Amino acid sequence: MHPMSTEPDWIAVELRKALEFYHGTLEDLTREVIRLLGVNETDRRALEIVLLGDGKSATPGVLAERLGLTAAGATIMLNRLEKQGYITRSLHPTDRRRVIVVATDLAVRRVQELTSSLYDEGHKMMHTWYDPADLEMIASFLHRAGELQRIHRQRLRDIAPYPRPS
Repeated sequence: MHPMSTEPDWIAVELRKALEFYHGTLEDLTREVIRLLGVNETDRRALEIVLLGDGKSATPGVLAERLGLTAAGATIMLNRLEKQGYITRSLHPTDRRRVIVVATDLAVRRVQELTSSLYDEGHKMMHTWYDPADLEMIASFLHRAGELQRIHRQRLRDIAPYPRPS
């Protein structure tokens, strides 16, 4: 480890290296979850959105918007997830004109089997390594970094794809 420095350039370089390492390991982990669940990345992300949603549910419109899909693309994706037994669709309990997507017990169980040890170990490690003030700063950083990525994602969505080489 390098000695502590207040030099902004050094800090920026170290932070970038740490974020690149974290991002790479997260992508590697995600690929393994995809392999084990038998889904593609879009389907995995949809499951994540549903599982983290209120009441373990989401609407097709929310999924389409978050994933950058058309309504037809979202329907095709939901058909795949439903066929695998990971989601069900039903009418919204208070607005019968709307459909909600709900994660099945199978999806909840499988995702928990694949991730619970990571969360349990991570929780123990974080509370061993950092005091509450540090954890508050880390959480703040992660929320701000996530918001920055969300803003940049929207910028990228507004750009036409690069043309294919001739």
